[in-house]
Amino acid sequence: MGDSESHSAEWNELKREVSRRVREIRLELYGEHGGPMLASAIDVPYRNWVRYESGATMPGPALLRFLEVTGANPNWLLTGDGPRFSGQADQD
Repeated sequence: MGDSESHSAEWNELKREVSRRVREIRLELYGEHGGPMLASAIDVPYRNWVRYESGATMPGPALLRFLEVTGANPNWLLTGDGPRFSGQADQD
């Protein structure tokens, strides 16, 4: 695999992981059927929210609003390391 293909594969994996963690936050705070409520809270159409949870890149303004509304820890969202929510003690 070339450098470009390797980078693309890594990027796609990162997007999948972030999408999975975004969904985890939504499930924890809003429940199984809470997607429309969270989409409304961050001011995006629900169909866009579904795409974000499915691996589409979330635009910066939507991501910042998601972090603000949910209190999700940006480091955890990106890496899966540390506490899930900002201000939360590390659970390790």
